[in-house]
Amino acid sequence: MNIKKIIAVCCVVIFASACIFAGGSSESSASSSKSIEVWMISNPDEKIISAFDQVGADFEAETGIKVNFIRTPTNDFHSKLVTSVSAGIYPDVIIWNSAPGIEFCSTGMVEPMDGIIDSVGRDQFGEGTLSMFSVDGVLYEAPFMVRPAGLHARRDWLEAAGYDLTLQIDENGKYYIEGLETWDDIIEAGKKITDVSNGKYGLGFAHSRKAFGDSAGYAFSLIVSYDARIVDDDGNLCIDTPEMREALDMLRKIWDSGAVPAAATTWDGNSNNQFFIAGDIGMVINSNSIMGKLDETTAVKPEDLIMLPLPKGPSGKAWMQANPESITVFKTKNLESSKLFAEYLLRSDVQLKMFETMGFGYYSPLKKDVMNDPMFSSLSDNEKVLLNSGDQYVGSCFPGEPDAKLSALYASYFYDDILSRIAVDGWTTDQIIEEMEQKASEMLFE
Repeated sequence: MNIKKIIAVCCVVIFASACIFAGGSSESSASSSKSIEVWMISNPDEKIISAFDQVGADFEAETGIKVNFIRTPTNDFHSKLVTSVSAGIYPDVIIWNSAPGIEFCSTGMVEPMDGIIDSVGRDQFGEGTLSMFSVDGVLYEAPFMVRPAGLHARRDWLEAAGYDLTLQIDENGKYYIEGLETWDDIIEAGKKITDVSNGKYGLGFAHSRKAFGDSAGYAFSLIVSYDARIVDDDGNLCIDTPEMREALDMLRKIWDSGAVPAAATTWDGNSNNQFFIAGDIGMVINSNSIMGKLDETTAVKPEDLIMLPLPKGPSGKAWMQANPESITVFKTKNLESSKLFAEYLLRSDVQLKMFETMGFGYYSPLKKDVMNDPMFSSLSDNEKVLLNSGDQYVGSCFPGEPDAKLSALYASYFYDDILSRIAVDGWTTDQIIEEMEQKASEMLFE
């Protein structure tokens, strides 16, 4: 059953029967519960865990409302959520970077967040960020923080291959490194630093459903950098275009370069991180979950890492699929408590305390008053590249407006399967486009 049909079933269940929700039945009054359930991705970093646990404890001390964090591995999160929603069971709050509020707003169970954002200060957020979480002028998710994403690379390997890694700034204020600016440049660099005889590969791009997030993010980012898209401005399917064919050819060229290990077809969401940190991979595209894990005990030392500016497509544009982490509140019986917690998470003092605990890297601030705090005035070149790329981060519906069906299409392994068809099945471009059109038609128009 596809996502669209699941959501339709949800609507019937929700509005035609009495549902039992994760936080209890739907709330009809302004009463507040003494506990709420908050779903989020599990994270192995103890500093991240500690920061959120402290937020929960501080919130309980201030309000008397206990926060129960339910942490789920990345690879299982979406399927768990869909299964729960299809049964009419909703968490109170979700903190996630894959737009669940947009995906499930058609159920009528997602609480609009405009009031909370207005109370926090709408001018604290970029309009592009707010529009990313809006449908028909209604804000369904509150931007929380962003997990900065980028191209992590081995400085020492690239220097040994003869690259001058001096960071330069173009006329638009964007960083670049000469000779490492386009996808073709990245392929060439990947080939130069690959040493198969010693098990070293230049490019660690996952080609697997099990790596959802990493593989989809890589394929999507490359495709939109070629100005290819799924639907046009009028909502019509527009997959079979010269731009899409050129993008698919580039994805195939990267796989055929020999710089990506064959095992990338079996990787999960942690594999590229692990192999990069272990010293076996030269470049990976990822949210910034690597920088904070490097120390003097790891094979790759902090000084060996360089963040490369995002690769550009033929039009000179570079984009990175990196949805901000958002706060989604569902209309359970604990609605008022959940809204209090959402507003609490957006307070600048709360976020600054979190950054004091977990540091900069895995998360980056979105709120302007937090971003402008002196805490962020002295950043390394790697951190500057991440922040400089912030306006190139786009959601899964880009370049169109947020759309629940397009979000569901992205979450259905649509982009991961493109990579598997290239790397595992050896499909032609015609075959891949035919399947893309069939999947998109089923999920967007039926």
